[in-house]
Amino acid sequence: MYLTFVTGTCDGPPDQQHKLMTWVVAASTIYGYGAMYSDVQVTLRNGETRDLVQKAYPISNFIAAGFAGSVRIGFMLLESLSYMLQIPPDAPANVAWDPLWVSVNWPQVARQVFEREPAAEQALGSHILMIGAPPTETAGLGAKIFITRFVAPEFHPGIMSRTIKICSIGSGAGIAEYKHSIKPLFRLTSGILRGEIMRSGGWGEALGTAISHTLNDEPRRGISRHIHMILVHRGEIRVGQNDENIYPPNDAARIEIRMPNVATSYSQFLRLVQSSGHDGACAVC
Repeated sequence: MYLTFVTGTCDGPPDQQHKLMTWVVAASTIYGYGAMYSDVQVTLRNGETRDLVQKAYPISNFIAAGFAGSVRIGFMLLESLSYMLQIPPDAPANVAWDPLWVSVNWPQVARQVFEREPAAEQALGSHILMIGAPPTETAGLGAKIFITRFVAPEFHPGIMSRTIKICSIGSGAGIAEYKHSIKPLFRLTSGILRGEIMRSGGWGEALGTAISHTLNDEPRRGISRHIHMILVHRGEIRVGQNDENIYPPNDAARIEIRMPNVATSYSQFLRLVQSSGHDGACAVC
């Protein structure tokens, strides 16, 4: 049987979906933690695509978020969310925000940030995907994971909290080959569930590997085969990437897949783009 997968409510509006050239995925599991995966490619105003930006980050204790749409607005929104969720340095290590409370209360801030941005950037649209583990609620074998999707300009929270769930934003959400490759992994008989037996986080790492191979086998303009991975547990957040070595048959030379140098702020992104003689304004992902 299948438990649950991306539904129509997780896809962007038809008039915006073509603009959101990326794939950011959030998923939860029976093991009581969540995972987020994001590619690194952006499309510049002149139509060129470059692997230049990390799009998903730990935001606060046990909460992570990623963006699609205007690169400028995406960074501004994540910055506002991070600022809102600051935790005092002298607070206990297990203190965390309730992601359900955040989902309900952040949209007002998000609207204000969005409305201050240039009209040309607003026209590119903006989606935010957030995943979090609450301090107390439990489900499955750990925390009850909340996944929330926000869409400009209103940023009404689309909150999902099923034990097994996957939702994505960007053009990757509408690519049939991507859906068909990932959907079987959410069967109860899927082999990736056994990954958790060997080590904590094994399920999330196995799902990340599957997504990475899908991107490699089915390349699409605007979506990179390089991804960042964030595992969100109650009490811990781990960040990784899909570097790997591939050994082709017939003793061919080893292929090394390594994450390129990517920006982790809007100012850094502008510097990287400008160093290659391009304009970073109105870049979209």
